[in-house]
Amino acid sequence: MKFLYLIFIFFVFMGASIAKELTGDDIFDIKQNAFALYNTNHINEAYEMLNKIPNDKKDEEIYLILANIEQDKNKENEAIKNLKLAIQKKPEFYKPYYNLGCIFMKRRIYPLAIENFELAKKYNKENAYIFYNLGCAYMNAGDFKKAKKNFIKAIYLKNDEKSFYYNLAYVNKKLGKEKDSKKIIDFYNQTFIENKAN
Repeated sequence: MKFLYLIFIFFVFMGASIAKELTGDDIFDIKQNAFALYNTNHINEAYEMLNKIPNDKKDEEIYLILANIEQDKNKENEAIKNLKLAIQKKPEFYKPYYNLGCIFMKRRIYPLAIENFELAKKYNKENAYIFYNLGCAYMNAGDFKKAKKNFIKAIYLKNDEKSFYYNLAYVNKKLGKEKDSKKIIDFYNQTFIENKAN
């Protein structure tokens, strides 16, 4: 509670002094406090605080958090704008591409989802969820071979996610590989479900 009170005092102080030119230290402090608010689910306060920073002083992380908050509030069009601004600030930052991919998946615009997940993959080859979601996008677009390749990579990076195995089994079935599909399900059940029971 004391922590939130101190952040509130800081917020009031910054609101009063925002008219003056913000220094790098001011922006750093606002950003850290806003991120703390965001991480403790005080998204409205975090959003207000981050929007006090002039646009020319915002970095890719600020635009990403603003977009996350907008996604939480179902304001996807605003989120898309901020994700694109994050990419303008730092084109090799994978997270905005990933979030755009998720938005386009939700909207069932699979070519744009694939494009953004591919870009996220280009900049982060170690995140299993990028490969998994890329696999889902390809699967929903009907490209089961590419979906399979990405599900296999997702499992290689994180081998304990049930949905990875079930989707890999599904695309194998769609590719006419019923035996492989059954083997994948049996392997998952024996390795993760039966072993947990013992």
